[in-house]
Amino acid sequence: MSSLYEYTNEAAQLLPRLFKEWEKPRVFLQCSSAMHPEPVFDNAPQALPLNELPGMPKHEIPDGGHPALLFGKINGHPALATNGHRHLYEGVGVTPCVLPLCTAHALGAEAAILVGAGLSLKNEIKPGTWMLLTDFINGHNCSPLDGNHIMLQEAFPDMTFALSQHLNSELMNALDAVGLSPRLGVYMSRPGSQFCTVSEATSARNNGADILGHDLVMEIIMGHALGMQVSSFALAALNAPNVYSRPLSRKDYLDNCQFCIKDLLRGLRTGIKNFLE
Repeated sequence: MSSLYEYTNEAAQLLPRLFKEWEKPRVFLQCSSAMHPEPVFDNAPQALPLNELPGMPKHEIPDGGHPALLFGKINGHPALATNGHRHLYEGVGVTPCVLPLCTAHALGAEAAILVGAGLSLKNEIKPGTWMLLTDFINGHNCSPLDGNHIMLQEAFPDMTFALSQHLNSELMNALDAVGLSPRLGVYMSRPGSQFCTVSEATSARNNGADILGHDLVMEIIMGHALGMQVSSFALAALNAPNVYSRPLSRKDYLDNCQFCIKDLLRGLRTGIKNFLE
């Protein structure tokens, strides 16, 4: 079986041949299910199903359909983006989760912007609120760095500043200009695709988390370890459960993701331009 390192090299050789008018990407944008990133591009981007990359699963994701890798320009700058991605809860391992990011880095991307969602753990963080992450808690029992040290700048990377203050600043200023003011906070990832229990939400809250979800953390760790500047946004798609709440719905969760991504993308267009220039 090939390693993440080998799959990354194969994919990095493949993409310039598959995308027309190829240029070295400068930024990588990853968006979760229902958060379609196409509007961030200057023109309709080229698309390639992720399952055509080496090492990627061929079956649909649990939400249905196949994630895609997009290539185009954002305010004149070449960029790669994903429309959906793979998660650890699918049982396919870490490699499919981080391969698109690793490939973008191998092709020249210097920054990664990761967009996901989760459940709000605080009453003041209402559904529909965006949060710019200042820190994270890895609730999984693994790291994307396990067994992949050949890819790293150093074997024991410091995660204190895994989320780039410089990139965060540029993005926050751009979002403010379009009337969006994300909160700052901590994201915690957890295993499994199920919504958490009341006690699990309480535990995450006591651990210092503001939003609880399933993704983002593997990519943050790997992106920083590769030497990329990393920023990450998490949408409070729903409130975490309490003893009085009604059952949570994946449809409601995804509907909020689809509705709320539009304003964020408007700001990201300008923020990416300001950062790269």
